[in-house]
This record gives sequence, structure tokens and C-alpha cells, in this order.
Amino acid sequence: MTKTPLRLVAACLLSAAGAVHAAPYPNGPIRFIVPFAPGGGTDVVARILAKELAKELDATVVVENKPGANGIIGTKAALQAPADGQTIVLAIEATVAMSPWLYKNTGYSYKDFAGISQVSAQPYLLVANPAVKADSLRSLSELSQKEAGELNYATGASAAFLAGEALKAATHLDMLNIPYKGSGEAISDVVGGRVQLMISSPVSVLPHLQQGQLKPIAVTSRERYRLLPDLPSVAEQGYPGFDVVGWYGLAAPAGTPPEIIRTLHAATQKALESPELKTQFQTAGVEPKGSSSEAFDALMKSETQRWEQPIRDAGLFQK
Repeated sequence: MTKTPLRLVAACLLSAAGAVHAAPYPNGPIRFIVPFAPGGGTDVVARILAKELAKELDATVVVENKPGANGIIGTKAALQAPADGQTIVLAIEATVAMSPWLYKNTGYSYKDFAGISQVSAQPYLLVANPAVKADSLRSLSELSQKEAGELNYATGASAAFLAGEALKAATHLDMLNIPYKGSGEAISDVVGGRVQLMISSPVSVLPHLQQGQLKPIAVTSRERYRLLPDLPSVAEQGYPGFDVVGWYGLAAPAGTPPEIIRTLHAATQKALESPELKTQFQTAGVEPKGSSSEAFDALMKSETQRWEQPIRDAGLFQK
């Protein structure tokens, strides 16, 4: 039996390793997990983005909704997938920065994400039923004092609730939170007058503002919201420094190869520059906002650290 020279064996192994390393990416459909139900703001944004990513990557991008436990179930499913770039996840401030403090068993932290890019930024809006006799934070405060704490506000997500608690702490407004499982039911009760106020992302309430079913009181970002340029921010209404902004981003499981992250990042930046995407994002009430992968990693870390104390102050800390 003829023995194979060791140098030939080594050469074959190196050749095989090179072939594996050079395998094209993506090498099949990309699974894009959205950890919330179809039809909501996260789903709308993800599907717009997925369409553009598919063009840029010349691949099929399949949006997979995996709702449950305020986004934890879908997020965990994505992070437990192989770190090969074939699974990505919509990462938002609620699931990344808030849930690890709000729930004991999330099973992940920002360290488990490999950031690809931030994709959007959007403030929260404080809106009211048109019958509420206030159109500013000052008049709302006067109404609250007059009605001896009878004001209430609806929220359909933990992020909106925490934005509301931050607003209450800054303004000393006496408002009782009425939590809902989703924004649809919350909006219905505010429009119907059963609840007076609501704090929500623009995606959910803009159509109702445009139809006059709700009226705006304030925007939580430091600057005014481009789609409602006449609406003063909380900071402008007498509370300097107040700035609460929600964000969406793309991430993969930690350990995803850097070259794959770079490919996904480049595709995401091109997608965010698409005129079609910009128009659709604007219609949905979302502002496109890209970033480097490193900047998104830093944002996930800093936002996680930022929300720990407010969650403790609200008595909701469960870590």
C-alpha cells in the first residue's frame, strides 16, 4: 500500500479549508426574525427592509414573526440560531435594552448580539382624545391638578410605558397607566374616550392624528418630529434635556463571522438609501437611520445601561 506524503495531505487540507472559507454568502434564504406579531410597527418596518435587503444581497429574505413574552421568545430563537449569517433579527430598545431588566429569565443580554446596523429612530408621542381640554403639557398639568389625579394614559408596549414613566418623572404629571396587550386595543379605547391619553410610537397613532381622532400633546425627542413639525417637544415645553427616542436595528447571533457582518452591513446601508424605502418608512412614521456595526453595538450597550435605573425607580426591576 502506497503511503500519501504528509505534504500532499497538508496541501489537500489547506485547499479544502480555503474552499469552505470562500463559500459564497448568503448560501440560501436568510431568515429574518421579527419577535412580534404581524401587522404592528416592527413588522411593517421589517418587511419594507427585507424587500430591499433581498435586492441588495440577491437572496430570498424570509420574514418570520415569532411573537410572545414581549419579544423575548423570538429574540431568543434568533440568538440561538447558528452564527452563520443565515438568521438575523430585528433588535429594538424594548427587547435589547429593557427586557433584560424587566424579566428574570430573558436568557440573553446585549453581549449576545452581533450588531449589523441601526435602521431607524423614532420618538414617542403623547396624544389625547380630542375631548381632553388640554393641548400642551402645561395645560395638561393644570387639568391634572383640577381633576385631582383622574388622568390616565394607555400604553401597548413596555417601551411606551417606560417612556411614559420617564415623562411623569420629569414633568410630575399625575397620570395612571392603563396597560394593554397591543397598541390596537389601546388606540380604540383612547379614540372612544374610555381612556384620555396615550403614549405610543408614531407608527401606531399617525393615521388617527391625520384623521382627527386623536390630538398631539408632545413629542419625546429633543428635537421636533419631522412628520409633525408644529408639535413642540417635551424639552421645548419647559423640561430641558428630556430626550427619549425608540430605535430599531439589525443584529445577528454573537460570533457571526466579521466578513458576513460586513456584507450584511453594506447591504443594509444601501437599502436605507433606497428612495422607495425612505418613502415607505416615512408613511409608517419611521425615520431611516443607519450606523456602523460598531456604533450599533455601542448603542445596544449604552441603552441597556441607561434603562436600568428608570426601571428600578419604577419598581419593575426583576434581574
